[in-house]
Amino acid sequence: MSARSRRTETHESDDKARTHRPPGPIPHTVSEHLCVDFVNSRFTDHTGSGRIYDRLDLPDWQRWFAQRCGLTIEQPPSAAMHRHLIDLRDLLRGLLESRSDPTDADLTELNRVLASSSQFSHLVRVENSFALRSLWRGEDWRAVMAATVASYGRLLVGGELQRIRACLNPDCTFIFYDQSRNGTRRWCEARACGNLLKVRRHRDQRYRE
Repeated sequence: MSARSRRTETHESDDKARTHRPPGPIPHTVSEHLCVDFVNSRFTDHTGSGRIYDRLDLPDWQRWFAQRCGLTIEQPPSAAMHRHLIDLRDLLRGLLESRSDPTDADLTELNRVLASSSQFSHLVRVENSFALRSLWRGEDWRAVMAATVASYGRLLVGGELQRIRACLNPDCTFIFYDQSRNGTRRWCEARACGNLLKVRRHRDQRYRE
């Protein structure tokens, strides 16, 4: 076996080894927009193994995301609610990836979710002053869905959907909000997908020499 072939097998085995370690339930990269984190709960292995992961099924992620919404929910979603969460995630992924205006049918569904739970204002003391905080009338999975849709709504109303990007790694399904000044960010995470693609391009160039 040539040295080049051995290097190829070594790189492939390294990629497979990384792929065999499933990601943890809590993402290490978090967006300031709930709807982005919600959509990214289902994702593919960015190294190209074809594996699909779904954090929505994991109790630790469920509790974490509920807390991201400002809610404390210990009970997992029922089977019917789990189906509603998946349907909402599919709808939001399509809207965020396309960056297009929602249709009338989309608006009807989004408003149905928003109407299923409501918030109210509450005055609280904060040291020597006061603050007005929003609380949910029911801390349940309907509130989680409503908070997520409200996050999307703020992006839509604020004209910020054009800042939503899909990672340019063809094996990655992550989306992100591009905060770069020129709107030229390419990767969900430069240290992961950016470096991986850079290494692969360098490897391909060496093999063609």
